[in-house]
Amino acid sequence: MGGIIAKNLIENQDFSSCNFLVLKPSQSNKINNLNYIDSLEKIPQNYIADIVFICIKPQESKEILEEFTKEKIFHKDTIFISILAGKNLNFFSKIFGSKKQIVRSMPNLGIEVNQGIIPYIHRNLTAENKKIILNIFANFGTAFEVEDEKLFHVLTALYGCGPAYIFLMQKIFFDITISYKISEKTAYDLTKKLFLGSSLLSFESALDFSKMIETVASKKGVTEASLENLLKNNKLQNLISKSIKNGINRSKKL
Repeated sequence: MGGIIAKNLIENQDFSSCNFLVLKPSQSNKINNLNYIDSLEKIPQNYIADIVFICIKPQESKEILEEFTKEKIFHKDTIFISILAGKNLNFFSKIFGSKKQIVRSMPNLGIEVNQGIIPYIHRNLTAENKKIILNIFANFGTAFEVEDEKLFHVLTALYGCGPAYIFLMQKIFFDITISYKISEKTAYDLTKKLFLGSSLLSFESALDFSKMIETVASKKGVTEASLENLLKNNKLQNLISKSIKNGINRSKKL
């Protein structure tokens, strides 16, 4: 996700590659001409960061960030932007200081195609810096401010994890299609077109979702028969709701 953020900001000319310093990168998905550093000792002397994107695993974050702060590479107005699941504002304030400007966000994978969903909440952010952050987020999709930080667990499970639910549905359609002896290439192409076309129709329509289903599912038709088992006793909704609750609980544990 950190690589996607850097690539997007460079391509949209918000920053040039020389503006970035990437500390302890993963070995995959490196971007040409970025300054990668594999240890704290190699940070250039007198380097000071204006904005820090925290893109690490939440399970390892406390140790990594406590070590990071020892380098004293921040000034009083440095902005810290987290994309970590489960870690709240208090967590970062304890590490960086209670007066530091901190943004907690949870972008989903849609940011890679500028169609991301980016809930965020902030602490101590000045009005001027809030504009800067919103301009940055505008490169990635739709950003919206969250008033209650507890909602981040829900938003993470719903929209942060959401693309995986869609990909799973695509895989199910693909697997079923090839089970009927349709070629894999055809099944792959048709499944992608199905989800793309349906998403575009939904995005451009003024109808609510129930009405949109009705436009396809005519009475006593094939679609109605196909959906009957999924809709009976809210079977599919209950299953997905249970899955979302599992995600919320995992976010809380992190």
